[in-house]
Amino acid sequence: MPVSVDRIGLLVVSIVVHYGSLDDTRQCVRSLLACSYERHSVVVVDNGSSAGDAERLLAEFGARVRVIESGKNRGFGGGANLGLQWAQAQDATYAWVLNNDTTVEPTCIRQLVDAMEASPGYGILSPQISASIGPEAPSGIWYSGGRVLLERAETRHSFRRAEGASPVETGYVTGCAMFIRCAALAIVGSFWEPLFLYWEDVDLSLRMRRAGWNLGVVPDALIHHEIHGSVVSGTLEYYHFRNALIVVRTFGSRPTTAAALLFLIGRLARHWARALFRRRPAPTAATRGLLTGIVLAIKGPATLADRLP
Repeated sequence: MPVSVDRIGLLVVSIVVHYGSLDDTRQCVRSLLACSYERHSVVVVDNGSSAGDAERLLAEFGARVRVIESGKNRGFGGGANLGLQWAQAQDATYAWVLNNDTTVEPTCIRQLVDAMEASPGYGILSPQISASIGPEAPSGIWYSGGRVLLERAETRHSFRRAEGASPVETGYVTGCAMFIRCAALAIVGSFWEPLFLYWEDVDLSLRMRRAGWNLGVVPDALIHHEIHGSVVSGTLEYYHFRNALIVVRTFGSRPTTAAALLFLIGRLARHWARALFRRRPAPTAATRGLLTGIVLAIKGPATLADRLP
């Protein structure tokens, strides 16, 4: 009889980045603790959230969960990196970075480990991610793979339900649930913290691919993503526009960057039109973000590409 992989010492560390929404984090952690995989540690990174959240998590979960306090909001990538550093210090084989508004099926970790062990060329895998039916998940599937369109400075998810236990290759892995091979991470590097919010998953995915690692989705490994609706704020708009152009300039050619810039200008123009004619808030933060991205893109590879493998 074959030996199950969780009996040969493969440690998995699941990392939940917590910033607000304590109830979501609790549900996520509970689902992780219910997973049927022996060598599994759960880390919650309290990313400068509300006072007392770390204490509440410790009071509920005790020694079953490691809580790391960042002391300030380091952004998603910065918070995740604290957990990744802890996982690497424990000699983990795999690290699973999760949004706090996800819940996982009990067999999910075992399925992801089995897929990784059977396909050693993969650097990052994702489970298939379901969500309540709506505009962002028209068939109840939020992510079954994705692609990056650098020339348009955008990403697209596949909403088509997939089947099977073997990985299906994808263009990028969403940061919602990145199951990372730590040996690949040691070569490629962790999340690029200056991005702070947005596009950090694309950046890491493309660095993995450039270093020769494959990216994939395991359809039979399932988690659920609790979509709360699109919350638009000046901070989010700033980083979205800024980082889109930074990532395109990092991985794309000059013509690709020029095409992406035209698309971003078009989007921003539509935002301004809505502000002027429909009395919507003026997209000043998005404008600042795009202008900052342009400055960084003009500086070019000397500023951006030196961090690539």
